[in-house]
Amino acid sequence: MDLRQLRYFTTIVREKNFSKAAKMLHISQPSLSNAIMKLENEVGFQLLERNTRGLELTEAGCIFYTRSVDLLRRFNNMQVELEEIKQVGSGTIAIGSIESFKFWFPKIIRNFKILYPNIHIKVKEILGEEKVIDFLVQYNGHFTITNQPINNDEIMSIPLYNEKFMLLVHKDDDLNEKGSITFQDLAGKELIISTTGFQTRDDILKAFKAENVNPNIFYEIERLETACSLVEEGLGVTILPESYIKSAVTPNTVIRAIDSNFLERTVYLAYLKDRYLSPAVCKLVEEIHSFFKDVRNDTCM
Repeated sequence: MDLRQLRYFTTIVREKNFSKAAKMLHISQPSLSNAIMKLENEVGFQLLERNTRGLELTEAGCIFYTRSVDLLRRFNNMQVELEEIKQVGSGTIAIGSIESFKFWFPKIIRNFKILYPNIHIKVKEILGEEKVIDFLVQYNGHFTITNQPINNDEIMSIPLYNEKFMLLVHKDDDLNEKGSITFQDLAGKELIISTTGFQTRDDILKAFKAENVNPNIFYEIERLETACSLVEEGLGVTILPESYIKSAVTPNTVIRAIDSNFLERTVYLAYLKDRYLSPAVCKLVEEIHSFFKDVRNDTCM
């Protein structure tokens, strides 16, 4: 048994068709069929069975497929690590991020690039727990900055900072006439909120529930900048993280605090526990931790 056979087998399972799999693997269909027959003879049991619905895994084949996918992933990840070990002081650092990342990361990367001028930085917005886990486990990124609590034994998730959520309203909104704003004041307002699957939405709806107020969700969006644009046109109100909202306010919008103990979120730095991280990646992680430590100290002063 070798890795080539495992690739053949997993490709057939994904495509559910020998002909399609053969084209994808750039081999003839008879050669692929012979390779799978040889694999089944080596393991001592049938992996695939043909029926009127096409190809299906046997019970043993299901277990073998799961283990094969994991083995191939680990082998491919090892190849990535070996290549990164060779690239001392060069290569690419891939980072998953949330929207508010853009407001503080440039301050950190400026100093980092002095130490590692040949390192390329690749940033991709990764939102939602499943996407964060897949991004890390598939070695698509070295670490992520996320507001999503990650429940996975393979991933280390370290709190970076806590921040409050703030209200963004149009300057002519009657809420601006109030000295203090509560959730009860928001009950009849047209709320602009992230769509299902976003942690920001979950955090805000938990706060509404804790305050015993039913939100009047009128717009559901994927990007926070869209929420800001809608507020600027007087189409509703939105609740956003403090780090984002301070940089998004315009002459037509106003930031207001909400009198509540439930509007806060934690932002984490998450990475795969067993992945090799180069000195450059470790240094960047160190710079990020140091930045927020300094910010906390300045705030206390």
